[in-house]
Amino acid sequence: MDKKSRNRQVVVPADMKRYDRQLHRLSFITKELVEYVNDKDIQYGSSWRKRGGAGSFMVMARKWDRIEQACEKEPAKYDIFNVFKEEDRRETILDDCLDLVGYLLILVEHMIEIGHVTGIKELHMSFVSSTPMVESEPSGMTKPFGFEEEEEDLIEDLILDTDTRE
Repeated sequence: MDKKSRNRQVVVPADMKRYDRQLHRLSFITKELVEYVNDKDIQYGSSWRKRGGAGSFMVMARKWDRIEQACEKEPAKYDIFNVFKEEDRRETILDDCLDLVGYLLILVEHMIEIGHVTGIKELHMSFVSSTPMVESEPSGMTKPFGFEEEEEDLIEDLILDTDTRE
């Protein structure tokens, strides 16, 4: 059994209804993405925020600009689904999307860490607590946060393997 088939079985059992399959898949993808973002932060450090809030915004804006630029090239402007269909462009657009999601995740985490978000009501999510988080040692890495192409096989297979059946 190839990797894509194996991932499909793990992520989306065939007997689930579409909405249930989507929630199941999202749960798996987010768990993997959180672990991946954490690994990258340990590996490269948190230089995405070393130039303050404006610099952090620009790091994220650059990712969106790349996504937008890829979509502008489509005959039907901004058809991101077509960008993902084209095999020669798929990895690039996926990298940019995953980078952007990763930056947004660590942005929310950082806002919790520094106390700008402290309660459940502010995020409408049950995992946020007003209890202070335990401090951790900085990674000490100086390279910027990012994703390596060769490490994305699992996430790429999961995202590209969407089920079109209703």
